[in-house]
Amino acid sequence: MKHFQSVLAFGDSHVAGCELSDEIPLADYITGKVTIEQADAPGKRLAFPQIVADKLKIPCYNYAMSGGSNARSLRLLIQAVQQHPNSLVLFGYTCTDRTEFYYPDEGNFIGRDKDNFIQVGLQWEGRIKREGMKHPINDLFINTILRPYNNFNDLMFVVDNICTMYATDFLHLPLVTGEFNDTDNVFDFEGHRSYLNWCVEKKFKQLPYLHYDQEAHKKLAELILKEIA
Repeated sequence: MKHFQSVLAFGDSHVAGCELSDEIPLADYITGKVTIEQADAPGKRLAFPQIVADKLKIPCYNYAMSGGSNARSLRLLIQAVQQHPNSLVLFGYTCTDRTEFYYPDEGNFIGRDKDNFIQVGLQWEGRIKREGMKHPINDLFINTILRPYNNFNDLMFVVDNICTMYATDFLHLPLVTGEFNDTDNVFDFEGHRSYLNWCVEKKFKQLPYLHYDQEAHKKLAELILKEIA
């Protein structure tokens, strides 16, 4: 097995381990009592990247964020591989109807990370209306700007080249169904092509906000460890 100095993980709520822990209720984030980083932290300790890192006995730096976009993941990958070279990169690809904007205006807004980049897309639409979340530009983005375009392969090309330069090894993890080129580093989830398809076919328990349980994360970690062995 290759020697890694750390595990670097990127993606959305599935990679962040959303709903795996009840330590911080999701309502605390929705009502602005905690930041998204604070809300995600307990789940990250239980999610598959941490399980992989624990098995390898190395640190895990999980940059995923609930509601996060591929644009955010790429932005943070560029920084992270320079700060933590010689790592195993697990790059999760979420829906292409999401992106991010730099939004430093004052206020407590849903979907904004500590770097003042706010995530926009269909992931927030129903919840904003149903639970009264405050998001300053999501409706504007969806109603006037959004034109979903499948750029998975373009993004994968960029990630591939960055990781080839700086990482020891890497895996592209399609979290959602999409058209991904069939290359050596694309994880195929036992032939199911995406994490969500795999979870459905394996009948893992779905949690209230549509994420999957601890068993799914444990099994995925096992598959990843087998893949890199």
